[in-house]
Amino acid sequence: MFMFTGGIKRLTATLLLAAVVSISSACAASTSTIGQAAKPVDPEQLKRVEFLNQIADEMYKQTMDGQVLEARNKLMQMSDQIPKIQFEGITSVEGLNALTETITQAKRVYSAASYSPEEAQMAVAKIRLATDALTHKNQPMWLQYYKVLQNDTAALTQAVKAGKQQESIAGFGKLSQHIAIIHPSLLISRDASSVEKLDSVVVFLRKNINSQPMIGRQVETGLEHLGQVLDELFLKNKDAIAFVPITDPKHPIIWSVGIGLIIVSVLSFVGWRMYQSGRHIVPIKHSRAQEQEFGD
Repeated sequence: MFMFTGGIKRLTATLLLAAVVSISSACAASTSTIGQAAKPVDPEQLKRVEFLNQIADEMYKQTMDGQVLEARNKLMQMSDQIPKIQFEGITSVEGLNALTETITQAKRVYSAASYSPEEAQMAVAKIRLATDALTHKNQPMWLQYYKVLQNDTAALTQAVKAGKQQESIAGFGKLSQHIAIIHPSLLISRDASSVEKLDSVVVFLRKNINSQPMIGRQVETGLEHLGQVLDELFLKNKDAIAFVPITDPKHPIIWSVGIGLIIVSVLSFVGWRMYQSGRHIVPIKHSRAQEQEFGD
């Protein structure tokens, strides 16, 4: 009887401990998403950030329309606005550094002697997603990349298991490129420590995929770990999802209609160009109209 009672006590203690750990993990996930917003932010600063997002949106559209000079002017306007904004309570120091570095890199692209439409598309996509992350903390557009990265990981896993190193290298290039597009947004929306985990896995995969010969077992292990890290960053864990609103409370309809358009256009255009160059990257398809627009 004593042993039975002791067993119940131990089981109860274990369950309580598990519950505490689960709640703590969920709260930590919630904090990583909206912890910055818990601090009071000057409404004037929020207006400036929204204005920054508006400029980025206009720059994105101009770049997609081939209006390079106009897009470059918008980029300079964004650069002038950054020092006027107090980002405390909006994003972390790492997030701010990621934003400024992304704008600096874009300046190089738009000011290059030989303008590259592909590089400009990539640069403006990073900026657009980054500014959106500043203004839509609960449900930023970059979250739509989860399915994209899942597809990349699945294709890469298949190539690795088949022992096809060249296909694995190409698949890893596609995966790492998509991660690079959302990397500034990750630093804006998530804790830097969580993003560092992702960076470490990417380095590990690159090293083992490019080894001669490819270390398949190590790559498979790295891909499994990558899936766990992505679930953490995208808040796909069961406990974390409960803390995330499924719509933007400010503009639920407009946001729902507009989300993903940047991803569709950029990935379709860049994917088509890279396919033509032999890299065989498949563009993301959402609708026939968008396929015709960016596939021609």
